[in-house]
Amino acid sequence: MARLRFGVSLLQWEDFMRVPPCNCERVMELARLAEKLGYDSIWMADHAHFPLEALLTLTAAARETKEVNLGTGVIDLNRRSPAAFAHAAATLDQVSGGRLILGVGKGTWNEKTYDSPIEKPVSRTKEIIELLREFWTMNEVDFSGEFFTFEKASIGTKPLQKPHPPIWIAAFGPRMMKIAAALGNGFIAQNISPEMFGEDFQRIREAASQFGRDAEQIEPVFAAPVAISKDRRRAELLIGRIARNFLVRRGGPPWNYARRLGYSTLWTDPEQVPLEAVERCFAFGTPMDCLKRIEEYVKSGVRYFVALPMMPTGQESIKLFAEEVLSSFS
Repeated sequence: MARLRFGVSLLQWEDFMRVPPCNCERVMELARLAEKLGYDSIWMADHAHFPLEALLTLTAAARETKEVNLGTGVIDLNRRSPAAFAHAAATLDQVSGGRLILGVGKGTWNEKTYDSPIEKPVSRTKEIIELLREFWTMNEVDFSGEFFTFEKASIGTKPLQKPHPPIWIAAFGPRMMKIAAALGNGFIAQNISPEMFGEDFQRIREAASQFGRDAEQIEPVFAAPVAISKDRRRAELLIGRIARNFLVRRGGPPWNYARRLGYSTLWTDPEQVPLEAVERCFAFGTPMDCLKRIEEYVKSGVRYFVALPMMPTGQESIKLFAEEVLSSFS
């Protein structure tokens, strides 16, 4: 079977739901365990209301591990100064020995923490990505854009990876997909069916060729919650709430998940989302159930699979997935 790389979230379901307190040592134990079990990367989501900040947590995890890669899944670029963020990310790459994977997005759920509303978040995200690459590769930055202006600006730390850490861009809509095709080292899709992933990645490939890029250099990444248990019903109950809430939010315009999945009626309540839709867009169930679903994503083009998060909470699911799913792709 083809080699597929796997990542796993350091935050677990209770952390995502803001159930206090977050045990920092438990997070570090999970980082060490993931490396021991053979996961390729450990990941931190980035929302202002989460109990741990992404870059700081990954910096701590870098000191607890030796080889596992460190991913931001995904970091909100619009909430930070481009220069300060470029400096922090470069420092993390140095501290970790060049293990940073920078997953980025335009930001969501953080609007209340902004000093002022962010206008044109997609266009602003594109400009920030361009700025990050300049800060990481140039001694001085002279930049005049729609949102930022820098003159002879510099940061004191460059990334260890050259020319810079891989930038994987989360994209749901057509404009972010074009940005991923133009600037991304990877394309992150989330919570969609294998068929939808195949369609979206084909759009990325076509757009990349229009920008004169080799689409083979863009890593196709799928990220989603995973629920694994020897009791399928237990896994179904664990995944159901998070899956149905997401599919309701993305069911209508501009994403139109319901239509893309073949449903004529738009869901307005999580209870309206059928189990079949959950089954098509998420990996859950017994280890064999998860294995078969992930194989479908591989056939659609996925080369990197990230569990954000793995359920149930605790080490049980991380170990079971590694022993009976991850090992099948090694």
